[in-house]
Amino acid sequence: MDQSPAPALSIRSEPAGPRNNKLAASLTLGGLYAGFATWTYFAWYRQHKPLAEFRWGGDGNWKVWNDREGWFGSRRYSAGADKLGHAWATYVFGRGGTELLVQWGGFDRLPATLVASGLAELLFFSVEIKDGFYYEFSYGDFVFNTLGAGLSVAMSLSPRLDELIDYRVQYWPSQAYVDQLAGGNVNIAEDYTGQTYLLAFHLGGIHALRDHKYGVLARFLDVAVGYGSNGYKPEPPQGFPKYRESKHSYIGISLNAQGLFDWLFEKRAPRARKLTHGMFEVFNAPYGFIPAIDHETLPMGEVAGGGA
Repeated sequence: MDQSPAPALSIRSEPAGPRNNKLAASLTLGGLYAGFATWTYFAWYRQHKPLAEFRWGGDGNWKVWNDREGWFGSRRYSAGADKLGHAWATYVFGRGGTELLVQWGGFDRLPATLVASGLAELLFFSVEIKDGFYYEFSYGDFVFNTLGAGLSVAMSLSPRLDELIDYRVQYWPSQAYVDQLAGGNVNIAEDYTGQTYLLAFHLGGIHALRDHKYGVLARFLDVAVGYGSNGYKPEPPQGFPKYRESKHSYIGISLNAQGLFDWLFEKRAPRARKLTHGMFEVFNAPYGFIPAIDHETLPMGEVAGGGA
């Protein structure tokens, strides 16, 4: 059997699986969307009054790293971590929806990918429309939603790209969020202090390295670039001093938990293997990333507010 890697632009085009649960898979996907929409109400809108009129975004611009104006400026709301969160969430809904429709529903991969990723884009576009009536419509959020949907299409259709990279979040609840959770704050999405977004490059995806006699560990290690912010969100309770705010860009080594559990469960527990493979496609194991380079930037001035 030919073990050479597939071309990066080849399209994964396997036929529909043996299962034929199209209606059940479609209803389940709809239920997930309804559940998310319900959560957004309690997390983002319930305690806020609508604006007098629709407001278009002022949350930064294409000067991406400009300290005051750019989407990732240190004086912007969350220093841009929210943008990566939008891309990640849209990607997860698109990718997860695709696999639900293909593996359980029995749909062909190409139409399932286009439908699931398109629905994810529409879902988060509708969130932005609602934001326009409560906060402001964010052009930046829309751009990164679209990037996430595009990545979902690319990863779902290109087996070689899927073999080489992952887009993951490493999350551990920050103490600031834990303190507020007891008071009913369910907005875990804006716990940016506890989140680090990682673009991981699988060493095991390089076949020459993986198949080398000393390359056995390549299956379990990734080289990753990451980004996160501290102290912006959650904000301290009213009347308390502000947290120390900083943004961080990283380069380092990450545990490839996906590869580890694939190896552990490959012949022992195929269902557990499938579950952990999908989970660690989008989540990094807590404390599984070790930065070799941590570039910290502090805001030189007042930080802009924002939300959702």
